[in-house]
Amino acid sequence: MPLGIQQNNDFTQFTMDVWNDKIFYQEKEFPAGFMAASVLNIPEEKLPELIQAGGAPTFLFPVVVQGSDEEAAAVFPQLRERILYLTELLWKYPPFCYNDYEKEMRRINILFDERNLLQIRTPDSEFQTEFLRFCIGIIRIPIAMYHFYAAGRFFELDYLRRLKKRNETHFAVAAHDCFNSEQFWDEMRSLQSLDMEPFTVYPELSSTYVFARSPKNEKEMVFVERVIFPRLTDFYTYDLMNGLHHGHAPSQCQGCGKYFLTTNGHIPKYCDGVAPQDSRYTCRQYGAMMHQKEQNKQHPVYRLFNTRTGTIRKHHQRGKISDDLRREALYLAESYRDKALMDNDYAADGYAHDMELEHIYAEAENRLK
Repeated sequence: MPLGIQQNNDFTQFTMDVWNDKIFYQEKEFPAGFMAASVLNIPEEKLPELIQAGGAPTFLFPVVVQGSDEEAAAVFPQLRERILYLTELLWKYPPFCYNDYEKEMRRINILFDERNLLQIRTPDSEFQTEFLRFCIGIIRIPIAMYHFYAAGRFFELDYLRRLKKRNETHFAVAAHDCFNSEQFWDEMRSLQSLDMEPFTVYPELSSTYVFARSPKNEKEMVFVERVIFPRLTDFYTYDLMNGLHHGHAPSQCQGCGKYFLTTNGHIPKYCDGVAPQDSRYTCRQYGAMMHQKEQNKQHPVYRLFNTRTGTIRKHHQRGKISDDLRREALYLAESYRDKALMDNDYAADGYAHDMELEHIYAEAENRLK
């Protein structure tokens, strides 16, 4: 069977299969540390919404279970609405974005069906136990995300970012120093709701072995460790530590500001996501291009670009071309320049022709038609 099968992950159970430097979640393969790095990309402005959404059901489900019949009937629709709102928020973030949406919604629709209210209110019934397990589990998730988000960003900014080398030894030293730092724990203690899902460097877990087809050769079978976590905090912490063990660590892109996972010893600057400055390039490509611009002001590509764009601006100032034609011509010149910087063959053979003033004006006029 494939890795990551039959894990039964949902809002109350967190399981991953671990094999070499990879993890498998819901039959999807990820490098170790991927989940921990990804959760750091929750937009900061979304955290209050998440925490509030998790807190709203806290005072409702006890009323449904222990209140009077009238109170329970009145509160139950509100609880269902709040739970559905919370689930819609959580679907956006790892690991829940990889879960089986339809399966989980079927479960929610059964648990929060008004026809089952009597079973929910039956003391110690199997249905009530499952209902409470779900409610208690899901309301803890936003706090777990918040605490790990704060801990992970602190660790990356104050320790990982300073490293001159990125390998297991240096990551181990960074983790030791950070997680034994009084400043770090002062920061963690300052967070609200520390009594719920607190960050820990000692995750609780249970594990066993499953047998699966080798990802490298389907004809071979391998032993795979299946790790089950009682809390989301444990899931994230284990993934972070397992990633560091294999030389993987989160890093913040200097281009887009998002966190990404490094899986080699290079000092990272940019990710491979789309550059916010120019969607034609990845952050890595755009950063390299900007670096080249700074380092090669006398590069032949730039000399020709500066000459042509200077002429275009002078023509506009003298009234020889319209403002629209000026903008299109400058845009084309920039496009040809960027292409030449990324493509040596084009720089050698086609760039000079495309940068002829007559060609630029002709192409710009065609684009304005």
